[in-house]
Amino acid sequence: MLLWDLAVAHLGVTPLAMRWGCGCLGAQLALYGLFAHALPAGPWTKLPGLTAHQAICFPLMLYLAVVGVQAWLLAPPEIAGYGATARSRVLEEHPIGSVLSQIVLGELLLWDIPCSLFVADLREGLMVAHHIGMAIVASSSTRPLFSFYATFFFGAIEVSGVPLSIVDLFHPKHKHWAEYEKTAPRFAAVNEAARICFAAAYLPLRACYFPWVVAMHAIPDILEVINQIPADERPHAPDLALYGVITFGVAFSVLQIYWGVLVFKQVLKVLGVGPKSTKKA
Repeated sequence: MLLWDLAVAHLGVTPLAMRWGCGCLGAQLALYGLFAHALPAGPWTKLPGLTAHQAICFPLMLYLAVVGVQAWLLAPPEIAGYGATARSRVLEEHPIGSVLSQIVLGELLLWDIPCSLFVADLREGLMVAHHIGMAIVASSSTRPLFSFYATFFFGAIEVSGVPLSIVDLFHPKHKHWAEYEKTAPRFAAVNEAARICFAAAYLPLRACYFPWVVAMHAIPDILEVINQIPADERPHAPDLALYGVITFGVAFSVLQIYWGVLVFKQVLKVLGVGPKSTKKA
């Protein structure tokens, strides 16, 4: 009970977050058993942890994206008034953003981060750091802080995460799935379609729109709150926490742009555009 109280008090792990986290973890274990021991031999039997993870990622990202897009761009009348001022966008609870924050926090703490640590094919230092940073921001959004922006950063932004869950599976570093794709035309067609959708979604949404929302909306809102609302009127949002979110926002923006450059280079490579090496006669 003490552990639960500490988790709720310091991490914002609500019952909803716990249900989603445990659900994802339970699905991971069940699918791992299915792929490793119950199905005929294939890349899924050689990479059961990765395959299970991506099988969960697809519907999870789809759900977050659909809910997030509806809230961020197509807000129904009952929530259309939320986020009218900088104060409300930074300090007040957004009903949908708060739910998305709890879902993301739960799945990160109980499923995604543990998978990144214990499944060898998912163990990438930069991605683990990214997930930990996301968990910290998601935790703050459950208090609530910035739950208005959670509809975008934990919701609508995952439009690119849907095809990425497929593209990641067939990445050359996962050689068993990459080799299987070459012998299975249907899988190759699905991966090719996913790659196109991913690039089409990632470049405008994450590499461009994400940093723009951070720089032109989130940071100005935070600075307005810091400058115009005394600290004693926002005890759950001290200056240190607000500046911390700015730091994470800038860091995540740089990371999105960095990954965007890599994606853009791949697009140019596929199109056959770019400088060509020349040999001296």
